[in-house]
Amino acid sequence: MRPGIGREAGGVVVDRADIGHMLVKAGLLTDAQRTRAVEMQKQVGGKLGALIVKLGFIADEALTQFLAKKERLPVVDLATQVIPAALVRRVAREVLERHQVIPVAEKNQVITLATADPTDYEAIEEVQFLTNCRVEIALAPRAAIAKALARLSVQEEKGRQDLIKQLERGEPKAPPLEVPPGLEKALIPLLIEKGVITEEELRDKARSLKLI
Repeated sequence: MRPGIGREAGGVVVDRADIGHMLVKAGLLTDAQRTRAVEMQKQVGGKLGALIVKLGFIADEALTQFLAKKERLPVVDLATQVIPAALVRRVAREVLERHQVIPVAEKNQVITLATADPTDYEAIEEVQFLTNCRVEIALAPRAAIAKALARLSVQEEKGRQDLIKQLERGEPKAPPLEVPPGLEKALIPLLIEKGVITEEELRDKARSLKLI
């Protein structure tokens, strides 16, 4: 069953107020700066908070701390957080990149999703749908999320290249297991789905072994 939309984190319902107005009211942004950011948003699109940071009106970390205090949400340090790669792989990378979010923990069918925008309900709903788990949010600077995603991409690529080299050398990563008949065929699409190897890499390997 598809879980309900996670517009609640830590028992606090996040208000989808205009972040620009919130910052102006707090004295962290002027009306003129907000107007400029809104005009830029109309021209190029994107999140208003990200544009305010990009224009240099407020630091990424300062915006994160402001939202955390305003909405009573936790902040996660992605530079030191151990992010389970298996958990990240449960969500399509395209979804993570598009929304600039990253799952950082899971407990009792509840995923903690790091985001710079607590009102990005579309991201929350997509992650819930893909994982069939309820989502709670934690905040992190947008730049830190981008670095974490890039770091995971590098690690995944290294792991994929290492596996390919091991296959080419005929060196399995672990002692051979007794695989039930037919299971080896089922493993192929799973390996492709998890990004361990691509279809093209699999075909190239099969050609090199003269299997096709």
